[in-house]
Amino acid sequence: MKILILEDDEKLCDLVATYLSHKLLVDYAHNVNDFKAYIEHSIYDAILLDRNINNHDVGLSLIKMVKEKSPKTAVIVISAYGSVSDKIDGLNLGADDYLEKPFDNEELLARIYAQVRRQVGDKNLSFGELSFDLHNSIIKYQNTNIELTKKESELLFYLLKNLNKVISGDELMNAMYLHPEEVSSSTIRVTIGNIRKKLPIEIITTVKTRGYTIEKT
Repeated sequence: MKILILEDDEKLCDLVATYLSHKLLVDYAHNVNDFKAYIEHSIYDAILLDRNINNHDVGLSLIKMVKEKSPKTAVIVISAYGSVSDKIDGLNLGADDYLEKPFDNEELLARIYAQVRRQVGDKNLSFGELSFDLHNSIIKYQNTNIELTKKESELLFYLLKNLNKVISGDELMNAMYLHPEEVSSSTIRVTIGNIRKKLPIEIITTVKTRGYTIEKT
């Protein structure tokens, strides 16, 4: 599962990101411009959105942009504004949940899981004895975990979440990197090669001149 945090309090953001990174793939931004750049180049399962950024109440204005780009992305507003009317404002603008500061990290993680389940439903895939937990980005073969690097996991689960679709190399680059133009053009091919070496069976198909796909009927 991949999430994005928008939080201008760098110390708080680091603490939350460090905690969540033990379970999730985490990107974070401390200002609106960086946040918009991440949204433009990647699709996230959930977004944690602080309302007040650099002393301006701009967080809620970003919800519409997120939902237009990716309707199934769960948006959780995190804010010191905790009145009932503030929560109603956030939910009416399209937020899926509203969590008041200060909050407990365990509760935050539980809310992320709950909202993503609501957005996409319980989703597990299997190919023989190879199984994938799309919510938690866990791969198992014969009940033993298979470990991938962060980028290998991001690429593989992006293909799995776009099952039966052909995804171009450019789209994969944009999904994995904020500045794909700075990354070698061979990166996707090399990463997929590494994934194929680590999985016990072949599930990624190369579609000549078009990209890559994982098919499941």
